[in-house]
Amino acid sequence: FAGAYGLEERSSAAYLQLNFSGDNWTANVGMRYVETEEKVTNYVNASATDPDAITTSLFGPYKTVLTENTYKDWLPSGNLKIDLNDTMVLRFAASRTLTRPDFSALAGSVSLIPPAVVGGVGSGSGGNPNLAPITSNNLDGTFEWYYADQALASVSVFSMDIGNYVSLDRSRQQYLTIDQLHPAPGAMVDYDLTVPVNSNAEVNGVELAWEGPIVENFGAFANYTYAEGSTDDGQPMVGLSENTYNVGLWFENQTFNARVNYTYRSEFFSGLDRASAFWQDEVDSVSASFGWKINDTYSLSLDALNLNNPKTKYYAESKERPRSVYENGRQYYLNFRFKF
Repeated sequence: FAGAYGLEERSSAAYLQLNFSGDNWTANVGMRYVETEEKVTNYVNASATDPDAITTSLFGPYKTVLTENTYKDWLPSGNLKIDLNDTMVLRFAASRTLTRPDFSALAGSVSLIPPAVVGGVGSGSGGNPNLAPITSNNLDGTFEWYYADQALASVSVFSMDIGNYVSLDRSRQQYLTIDQLHPAPGAMVDYDLTVPVNSNAEVNGVELAWEGPIVENFGAFANYTYAEGSTDDGQPMVGLSENTYNVGLWFENQTFNARVNYTYRSEFFSGLDRASAFWQDEVDSVSASFGWKINDTYSLSLDALNLNNPKTKYYAESKERPRSVYENGRQYYLNFRFKF
């Protein structure tokens, strides 16, 4: 029962937007109201004498713990587009956005490893039903130059001030434990759990992008993102790669289209596992897609992913301490489409 949980989440929202325009500019401002209701059910060990205990399980007595939360958020936004001339555009945006934590973070089952000696401290991991939605105050500025047909060069800067960012931390909690060291009726034992917690973080970065034709029906594209993040607890940001880029080639005419893409992502912090930090190593992948427009009704396409068969590698505090390696193989998708 400790490995089971339930979660019910209901969300509702309303949005109002006003649009403005002038001789060489357009703009809009908006407000979004979001309400999130959560009910999280977890199951924990209990004493048979606890009036709330369920004693019919072959795994021993347990009880239900219900956590209910309601979150109400106002999310304003504003966008401004200025046409400097026929080929150059400036864009500015300011917004407050919301993302809800993963279900696994909210209601993940508790996994415990009891201590090896009486009086010791066990370890484990679990969810946190009191995680609040993640909010972010965002500022973006972009310069775009459409210097030729089908051609674009752009540079963007961005800043995100993130509230209720979901980090990972260690929390000491007590659980009723029944095992060889603590025979029935058991004892309350300390555990150091790795659990998600709300924190604050900041991300700043720059994006560069280019796309353009080389010869008729044939072109190339490239983009690069540099991002730097920091957190209140001093830990690296979970999932943040400092460097990411894509480069590729494309071909397109009235009947056929093709695209080949290379993607690179630098290493990033994955979190805590058994009280130890671990990272995902840098990874790259090659993908391709091919399309054939048979006629106005039928089309055929082939998508190929992971053509270089990349390995996903995890390591502890340094690359000299590997944790795991995954190889997911190449993937191919053949798609046939038709329309009435």
